[in-house]
Amino acid sequence: MKKFWVCILLIFCTLVISSCKKNKEEVIEFNELHPLSLAPDVEWALITDPYAAYRSDIEWNAEITSHCRRGDILQVYAKSIDKQKTVWYKFEDGWLPETCLTIYSNRYKAQTAAENLKD
Repeated sequence: MKKFWVCILLIFCTLVISSCKKNKEEVIEFNELHPLSLAPDVEWALITDPYAAYRSDIEWNAEITSHCRRGDILQVYAKSIDKQKTVWYKFEDGWLPETCLTIYSNRYKAQTAAENLKD
């Protein structure tokens, strides 16, 4: 009978000690430089080609307005399809075809993918 109470006491002590342990809370930090990072109606693009040329319009022969490179993360402003069924995305510096980028629903997903590009 004494062994029974000792076992019960040990179980009780174990439960009390394990329930008293504080769980460390994970802190999620958001970058305030990009307030639209999690906006549900904003898409983000990750450039996957080594270099890409922005175009002034949604055609391959359009004037080149600027350049970007692999790993750049850009906010998408518009989307359009040309006569050849190529999907183009509008950015601050011009248009890029979908062949040189990947679209993400938020900036944090694009950032994680960009970090994986370096590996």
